[in-house]
Amino acid sequence: MNLETKVGIFVILGFFMVALTTTVFGNLDFNSKEGKTVYFRLNDATGIREGTPIMYKGIKVGEVQDVTMKNNEIISKVIVYHEFEIPDNVRFNVKQSGFVGQKYVEFEADPTIQSKSPLQNNYEYDGRQNSANMDAVMAKLNDVAAEMTTLLKSFNEVITTDESKNALQDSISNLKDITESVKNIVATNDKNIQEVIDNAKNMTDMIERIIAKNENQLNSSISNIAEISETLKAFTASVDKLVANNQGNIDDSLKNLKEITDKVNTTMDEIENITKDINEGKGTLGLLINDEETKKDVKNVVSKMSSFLGDSNSADNENGMALYTTIGADFLFDAKSVYTGRGYVQAQFYSDPKNFYLIGLSNIPPIAPNSPEYDIYGSKIKYSELAISLQYSHIFANVFGVRFGVFDNTLGLAADIYPLKNNNLAISLEAYDFNTYQNSLDVYTKAYIRWHFYKGIFIQAGVEDIIGNVNRMYMVGAGYRFKPTEIGKVAKNKEEAVKKEENTIYKDYEEQKDEQKQLEKNNNTEKQVIKEDKEENNKKENNDNKKSKKNDDFFDSLVY
Repeated sequence: MNLETKVGIFVILGFFMVALTTTVFGNLDFNSKEGKTVYFRLNDATGIREGTPIMYKGIKVGEVQDVTMKNNEIISKVIVYHEFEIPDNVRFNVKQSGFVGQKYVEFEADPTIQSKSPLQNNYEYDGRQNSANMDAVMAKLNDVAAEMTTLLKSFNEVITTDESKNALQDSISNLKDITESVKNIVATNDKNIQEVIDNAKNMTDMIERIIAKNENQLNSSISNIAEISETLKAFTASVDKLVANNQGNIDDSLKNLKEITDKVNTTMDEIENITKDINEGKGTLGLLINDEETKKDVKNVVSKMSSFLGDSNSADNENGMALYTTIGADFLFDAKSVYTGRGYVQAQFYSDPKNFYLIGLSNIPPIAPNSPEYDIYGSKIKYSELAISLQYSHIFANVFGVRFGVFDNTLGLAADIYPLKNNNLAISLEAYDFNTYQNSLDVYTKAYIRWHFYKGIFIQAGVEDIIGNVNRMYMVGAGYRFKPTEIGKVAKNKEEAVKKEENTIYKDYEEQKDEQKQLEKNNNTEKQVIKEDKEENNKKENNDNKKSKKNDDFFDSLVY
């Protein structure tokens, strides 16, 4: 065997060993490590294949093992090395080292999602990929380049025509003319432009001086605005918090409001139907409204109510109802210089001249207001207490009356005598507060006389607690009894008097105005007469002058 043969055999064996080594060890990854198998659901697997490294914060933490399709979704099988704990809120982003560098997967923590635990073995996660990657960007750039190429081609086709060249040349000429015009205008108005610039500079300097002079006030105003903004921000936050905390109540309130609105709408519909029935005379109310006899009865009731309220123009006022109001005050004293006071207000409803109902409100006065002593009825009180009276009275033959009911919160009765057969003079005896007196007396009695001496004003005097000698007190008082409608009549009469006075003043003013007009008319007439006389005199004088001139001319002709 010669040397060339030996060398050839050695070379062939060397190539064989290299091929065998490549075949055996080519598929082995000496950097591969064991780890957790994790699956990620992806939207796009561009650039990902088996062996693609996975980086986290600049460190290789694993690699892609497989990429498959499952239920029309891309599933990437990933090996994460055991020595690394990757949080479960990472994003699966495919990146590239430069424009032509190696593709790799970057794990980035998603700040909007809180990590609960590290990535778990054999668990499937959402990759949460970013919508943009380098391949997509390059594809977009290629599309933009293609669009730009098309646009430039179209522009070149348009601009290379003779018509376009001429139009472009005309545009350049016009632009040159415009430039020359602007240059001439600037040259002509150079002084004015300089003055405008100087004025602007002066104004700027003035504004700077104003700002410098009022710097503290401006800073204070800016601070106030900032405080107001913070206050509004806090107020808005409070309102938002209040609305959030009471969202349920607000929803319930809106729901209740809707229900109330629906009920109101239903009620209005029912009222409309009832009104329609009444107008058509249906039902009891419709019959009453549309019946003539019922209208007459209502008119009579209104007439009686007018008399009840004191309408003196009512035909039934003499034998009808009436309302009186009494306001009064009493002064009580005894021989031991103990004194107190009582005020009261009463309303008397007369159904007819012989019967009336009395409703009153008064105070139960203490004997010694500044210390916890007894009141006039023997009960311990410190301050005045309110008392209610509710009584009925019947008058016999306009002379004698009997009252019974509630007297100062207790049951009682009274007798009234009217010597003058009217209400101007009355003598009364009252008995009430049975079995409540402290000195074992059974009843509280009082007698008094009342005299209405002038237009409802009255005075009265009497003795209280006649039977009880210990707390017997004497009473004097005064008051005023009136019909409520009399106040309205007085106001109405006053208003009518004011209107009458205003009408009189207006009438006098109109008469003076007419007299002034007549005087001006007479003056104008007199001026017109004087003017006419003056014109007549001037006319006559002109005629005389003409006649004289004619005579002179005649005599001159004779002389010459």
